[in-house]
Amino acid sequence: MAEWRDADSAGGAAEHRPTYRLSATGRQAAEDERLQLLEILFDPASRRHRSLVQPGWRCLEVGAGRGSMVRWLAEQVGEHGHVVATDVDITYLERLDLPNVEVRRHNILEDQLESLGPQSFDLVSSRLMLFWLAGRQEQAIRRMVECLRPGGWLVDEDGDWGTVAPIDPAHPIYEPYRRLWREGQWWRDRGYDPLFGRKLPSLFERCGLGHIAHEVRAEVLRGTSSWGKWWLQTLEVMRATDEAIEGRTERLENEYEVLTKPWTDESCWFLTALIHACRGQRLA
Repeated sequence: MAEWRDADSAGGAAEHRPTYRLSATGRQAAEDERLQLLEILFDPASRRHRSLVQPGWRCLEVGAGRGSMVRWLAEQVGEHGHVVATDVDITYLERLDLPNVEVRRHNILEDQLESLGPQSFDLVSSRLMLFWLAGRQEQAIRRMVECLRPGGWLVDEDGDWGTVAPIDPAHPIYEPYRRLWREGQWWRDRGYDPLFGRKLPSLFERCGLGHIAHEVRAEVLRGTSSWGKWWLQTLEVMRATDEAIEGRTERLENEYEVLTKPWTDESCWFLTALIHACRGQRLA
């Protein structure tokens, strides 16, 4: 995994920036299962958020994952449209074999936009991707905006991941989890913003988009629900990354025992992440 280094704004010292922790490298089968579950959970809403797509449109899906939304977009734009799917890891996208789909290995922050076609897309969209670009989300949004033609639309879905927590103070899981989770401070300790999703409208506006629309959704579910299973799988990957960085310590083992316990207990009810969907139009 690549690391980014920037000068510290206060003292000028180099610092590590967090990077994407859910790489499929060395764990393709497990990540395939996790992403498949993600698609089941999120695709219905994602299709609705992209429902403005018209036949013949040229679309770009950034951080396309396994490609479920790419396949759907390809159906919507039809034979006269075109979909470009990008990711830093195209392991899963290489399975796509559709005449109106083009797969490119591309990092929206680092790679040249000329290979994609600046100002050539009617729609640029992404899902659950910007959160991982801590401190550089605005830069990524500006570069996606550059890919839009005037009148084109940017759609992004991202979460407030700090909200995921048990809801019943009387449940024995509640207090240990809350004490460790600290309303998402767990994410801040790893360099991420647990309340990022709600900032999308202001970021879109700052990047020059207009006609901005934003919605948010969440559910209260059992710990053993499909959402809980997906969250458990995600935490297990985070555990492996933390252990690779710090080593397998008793402290980490105890932390993850607390963090993962709710998702195997059907008596535990929890609030999911707030999932934000924002769209905006390039006016000029």
